[in-house]
Amino acid sequence: MKRNGTTTAFYFETLVMIAVFLAIILVLTQVFALARIQSASAKQLTDAVVLAGNAAEAISYCDDAESLLQLLNEQDNAAALPDGPGVIARYNETLQPDAEGAFCVKVTWQPETAETGSLIRSEICVLFGEAEREVYRLETAAWKETGS
Repeated sequence: MKRNGTTTAFYFETLVMIAVFLAIILVLTQVFALARIQSASAKQLTDAVVLAGNAAEAISYCDDAESLLQLLNEQDNAAALPDGPGVIARYNETLQPDAEGAFCVKVTWQPETAETGSLIRSEICVLFGEAEREVYRLETAAWKETGS
C-alpha cells in the first residue's frame, strides 16, 4: 500500500514540474517576442537618425532649396515640398534612394537674411510606412556667408 502512495506522489510531482516548465516557456516566449519588437523599433529609429543626419549635412553644403533638391534627388526619389521651400525624399529600408520607399524625409528651408549672410533654419522630419508615422524630428541651422 505504501508503494501505491509513492507512485501517486511521483506522478503528481512530475505533473507539477511539467506545469512549471510550461509556464516558464510561455513567459520566455513572451519576453523574446517583446524583445524582437523593441529591436525592430530601435533599428527603425537608428535608421531615421542616420537619414536626418545625412539631410542636415546636405543642408550645410547647399546654398538654396533648389541645390538641396538636386543633391538629395537620386533615382527620382526627391521632390520639392508643395507648401513652401524644402525637399521631400524617400528611401527604402536599406536606406537607399527609392521613390516608393518606406522612409520619407521632409526638409524645410527657412532663410533669415542678414548683412553678412543668412542663417538657414531647417526642420527635418523622418516618417515611416504608409501611415507616415513620425519616427524622428531634428531642427538644425547653417550659416551661409554672403559671397561664398
